[in-house]
Amino acid sequence: MSTANSTQDHPFANPLVRHGIGLSGAAILALVAVFFLEGTMMYLVLGLAVLDAVAVPKFLEHALEDGESA
Repeated sequence: MSTANSTQDHPFANPLVRHGIGLSGAAILALVAVFFLEGTMMYLVLGLAVLDAVAVPKFLEHALEDGESA
């Protein structure tokens, strides 16, 4: 019997979904930085975009693992 909280049914079990979420957020930040910001603020937001692309998949992976143990 499967439950709704099993990792097989969870979308975060697929690494492409986790990385897609991170990259989509990073792309939005990068577009805003390039088209609407200038100077130091643009570079800060681009740095946040890189952090978003790298960190979000890891956070979602940890959330999935914590959900399994609960």
